[in-house]
Formats: sequence, structure tokens, C-alpha cells
Amino acid sequence: MYQIDNSSAAAVIPASTAAGTPGFFTDGNPATGVSATIMPAEFMNMVMMEILGVLSAGGVTPSKSNFTQLTAAIRAVNKQATILTDTGTAGAYAAANTPALTVLPATGYVQRVSIANLNPGASTYAPDGLAAKPIYGLGLQPLQGGELPAGIAVLMYLVQAGVNGGNGAWIILESLGGASQVAPATKPLHAMQLGQATGRLLRKSVYINNAGTLQVSVNGAAFVTAASTFTPLALTTAIHAIGQGAGSAGAGSPITTSTQVGCGAGGSAGALCEGFYTSGFSGASIVVGAGGVGVAGAGGGAGGSTALGALFSAPGGPGSPAAAAQVPPTIQGNTLNSGTASGGNIFNGAGQSGEPAVSLNTNAYQSGRGASSAFGAGGRGIGSSYGAGAAGAGYGSGGGGAQAGISSGAGLAGGNGVGGILIIEEFAF
Repeated sequence: MYQIDNSSAAAVIPASTAAGTPGFFTDGNPATGVSATIMPAEFMNMVMMEILGVLSAGGVTPSKSNFTQLTAAIRAVNKQATILTDTGTAGAYAAANTPALTVLPATGYVQRVSIANLNPGASTYAPDGLAAKPIYGLGLQPLQGGELPAGIAVLMYLVQAGVNGGNGAWIILESLGGASQVAPATKPLHAMQLGQATGRLLRKSVYINNAGTLQVSVNGAAFVTAASTFTPLALTTAIHAIGQGAGSAGAGSPITTSTQVGCGAGGSAGALCEGFYTSGFSGASIVVGAGGVGVAGAGGGAGGSTALGALFSAPGGPGSPAAAAQVPPTIQGNTLNSGTASGGNIFNGAGQSGEPAVSLNTNAYQSGRGASSAFGAGGRGIGSSYGAGAAGAGYGSGGGGAQAGISSGAGLAGGNGVGGILIIEEFAF
């Protein structure tokens, strides 16, 4: 295609004449006196310039020897998307077309709009000042928020029974960076709606008592100071919780004579409980027991209870009795289990007592090992030597007993018990 360029061509396009009555070409009929249609330059200029306009829009340079340029230009123009500028507000979008639409389009009409503001919820679109129609997702439901972030969105107008009462709606075909709406899944390979994903684990929170400060680790993150009441996520409908009471300290050792030894028994573990709850957890108080503290020459301190509001309570291990200075052979025991947990609708158990201390003679003796918990070992016992008790290792475990051989000059402290732990898993059902 090429613009007329012979010697008789005008350098400037002639002015257009006034528009007349639209008609059609005819070859004429001499028999009836009908003249053939005259082919005026004005009409030929219109046809030529329209075609050249398509070539220009498609980025095609006119050529006299190429007879496929119009096709190539139309294909190129078809690939060029017009992106309209959003002139509305968040949730009430608007844009102007060139030329402007005078009526709402037919089903299937597509608009590409550069959205200016994230939609906060249900939204509408009104091109060229026409009636605003709701914007729906691919699930053919109103928007809920977050489906239209700032960026490019492709909207298709749809008039269909059951969609906005058959009164027309704009459907999001694409929205870069936006949340996608889908219809409910009915087959294994379908995408699910969030509400269909029942039984999802939403969050896991682990609470501990760190030197008297309640701390929490959320989804494996570092421990930070925690609130003393539980606030579930908005989607949480049930929780699974495990509570471990704190362990008690091991018994301290006394001052001994040349014929005596003093062997402390191990501290007891805290109780354990487990439950699954669908109510009563929001706002529940969170208490994690502190581990019992060893005291030189005296009984070990008791462990504190771990509790989740009124849902359950796991008592801590009771304090271990003080070791006495005795002439071997002797056995000094800690027969005190913790109290049994309560409120757990899956499991309620008591923590075991620490191991007893044993002496055969003044050269062979051992303090008691602290009781282990479900979360790890208690403090080790000390054999045939002089020393303070070892602290427990696992949450809720007891400390080991202290040990004194003959002629000890001072009492020693039993190992500290370990604080409890509370684990809460949140689910959506």
C-alpha cells in the first residue's frame, strides 16, 4: 500500500465537502437514463487515508511493492492493548474510553484498566460515566477485598442469569498481584476456596517461662515476651493444646561427719495434659510454671503449674525432701509424684517422682536422678563424689539431687527443675 504519488496528485489534501445523503455505487443504466456513479477524489482520499491510518497504527511503513501490509498492520494493531487510566476511587473505579461508550457494551466486551487504589471490599466499575456495575471474581461472586491492587486489571462485561440478578457485572479475568476468586472445588484437581480448606493448621505458639518472664515462639520464630492472655487468629475455630507443669528441684545435701554421707533424691516432673477445644480459648489466661529452685542443705523447691484459663491445668512437681546425714547403707527417696492434670479431654497425667539416693558405704554412694518429662531428661545423679545437683534438661523435668561424702563442710543445693511449657495449635474447621 502506498499513497498516490503521480504528477497530477495534489500536495495537500483538498478540503472536504459537506456531507450529503449516504448512498451506494452504481454502474448506471443508459436504457433507463441512470448515470454511473462518479468516483470523486474526495472519496478516494478517504479510502486511502483510512488504510494508511491502519498501517501507521500498526507500525508498518507504506511500500508500493508489498501487497500484504494492511493484513500485517491489522494483526499488529490487534496485539496492542489499550490500557485505560482509573479515575475513580478505591472500590468505585471509573475510566474514559476514546471514543467514549454511549451505552453499556454487550456480553464479552473487555476493558484493560490501570487500577489506582486497592479495593477494600465489594467494588464497582463505571466507564465513561455510564451506570456503575459491580465487579465480580471468576467465582461470579462480589469482591471481598484485595482482588484489585494498584496495577493492571482485565475486566469483561457479562450479562448472565444468576450474576447480579442478570443486570450485568464486570468480571475480573486478570488482576496482576491480586487475590484470585474461584468457584467452590468439586473435583480433586480444582482450586479450593479458603472456606473449603477445613482442618488447616493456622498457627503454632509455644509458651515458656524464662526466669519468670512469659515468652512465646510463633511458628518456630525466636522467643519474645508474650501476652498473658490468648488471642486467637480471626479464622481460628478450634485449638489443640498441650500443657506441661514445671519440674521440682532435687534435694540439697547436708553437712556430714566422718562416718556419714548425705545423698539427695531427684526432683519430680510436672504433670502433663492435652486437649482439643472448640470454645473457651479466646481471652484465656496463659500460665507457664517456673521450675523449682535448689536450696543448699534443704529440700528442693516445687515446680509451678501450667494452665490455659479454665480449660486445663497441669500441676508442677512437688518439692523433694531434704537429704539427711546418715551412716550407710541407706536409701533416701522422693516418693512424691505431681498431682494429676485436669481439664485435658485427650490426656491427663501425673509427673513421675525423682529417683532415690543410695549409699552402700562411705566410698560408694549416688544421689538421685531427676525425673524425666515428656519433653526430655531430668538432671543426672552424682556418683561417689561431692557436688551440687545437676539441673534438668527437658521442659517440666526434675533436677538431680546434691551429694555429700564424709566430713562435708557445707550443705549443697540440688539441681534446679525446668519450667513448664504450653503448646497451642490453631485450626480452621
